[in-house]
Amino acid sequence: MAHTYSHLYAVPTTGLRFFTVYGPWGRPDMSPFLFVKQILEGRPIDVFNHGDHQRDFTYVDDVVEGVLRTSDRPAEPDPAYDPARPDASRSSA
Repeated sequence: MAHTYSHLYAVPTTGLRFFTVYGPWGRPDMSPFLFVKQILEGRPIDVFNHGDHQRDFTYVDDVVEGVLRTSDRPAEPDPAYDPARPDASRSSA
């Protein structure tokens, strides 16, 4: 939808999606907080998916920096975009 709106009305659009952001005001149900709580209470840590689960965590300050850097460079149309050979990383909008 954002791409279509950007294309139709010439509005620069950048989409950002955040996964597993943590920091001092994080949700108490996130694993870093759960792990620390269980360690401090001397309880074992719950291991999910038989220990095969992997996830990257991003500190909130890094997310803020990324948002600020992104806002400093509004999206621009790509003059080399070829609609006959679409590429999801490029856009005519």
